[in-house]
Amino acid sequence: MEWVEDFYSKQYSWSKTHTNYDMEELRDDLVGKLERLADPKPKKILELGGGNGQFAVAAARQGYEVTVIEIVPACITHTIKLAKKHHVEKNITVIQGDFHHVKLNEQFDLICYWDGFGVGTDSDQQLLVNRIDNWLAPMGTVLVDIYTPWYWANTAGQEMNIDGISRRYDFDAHECRMLDTWWQNQEPDHKITQSLRCYSPADLRVLLKNTELELVDLEPGGAMDYKNWQYKNDVPLVQAMGYTAKFKKMD
Repeated sequence: MEWVEDFYSKQYSWSKTHTNYDMEELRDDLVGKLERLADPKPKKILELGGGNGQFAVAAARQGYEVTVIEIVPACITHTIKLAKKHHVEKNITVIQGDFHHVKLNEQFDLICYWDGFGVGTDSDQQLLVNRIDNWLAPMGTVLVDIYTPWYWANTAGQEMNIDGISRRYDFDAHECRMLDTWWQNQEPDHKITQSLRCYSPADLRVLLKNTELELVDLEPGGAMDYKNWQYKNDVPLVQAMGYTAKFKKMD
C-alpha cells in the first residue's frame, strides 16, 4: 500500500492550496451520529484515519477522550493546531502511523473510521477488523463508513473540476474497488489515485466471520446527482454511495 501516504499527503496539500474547503470547520455532525448510534454512550474514542482532526476536536469539545491514528504528518500538525485553538489538547492523543501496524495497549468504548475503509486487500481489511476486535472494550461500539459497489460501478467515468483540481471516478469490477484519481490542472500528467474496496452488507458479514464482531445495524449515506449537481443526504441503501456500519461484540 505504498500509495496511501503519498495520496493523502497530496490530497491534503492540494485541497489546502486549490480549494475552498474549510479545514477549520468542526464535524459536529459526526459527533451527533455517534451519539445517535453508539450504545452505551462512550467515554473513550479511537478514531482511525483522523484526517484534519475536525471530528476529533469536535468530540473532544463535547468531553470525550479521543485517540487519533493518522498517517500524514501535515494532518497531525493540523489536528494539534486545531485542538489548541479550541483548548482541548488535553483531551486528544494523536499517534502518527499506519493503523495496520500501530501498537495500542488499551481498549476503547467507541472505534470509528469515517470515510476511508477499504484500503488494501481483503486480507488487510481482515487484519484491521481483528485489530479493532482487540481494541474494542466490552459493550463497545464500532462505526465504520463503507463504500457500496453498486453506486461506484454506476459512477465510473465521472469527471469533475473544482478550483484547479480535477477528479475522475472509475471502478475495478474484477476486484470490486472504487478508484478516485486526482490531478492539478496545470500538471495533468501527474496523477494520484486512491483505490478502496467496496463491500455490500453481505460481503461485510463474511469479512467479520472470524472475529467476535457482528454487523448489528447500518445507516445509508447520501448520493450525488451529477446531472443536476445536487447532493441528496437521505437515499435508500440501493442508491447510496456508502453506509455507516455498526458493529458490536457477540455475546
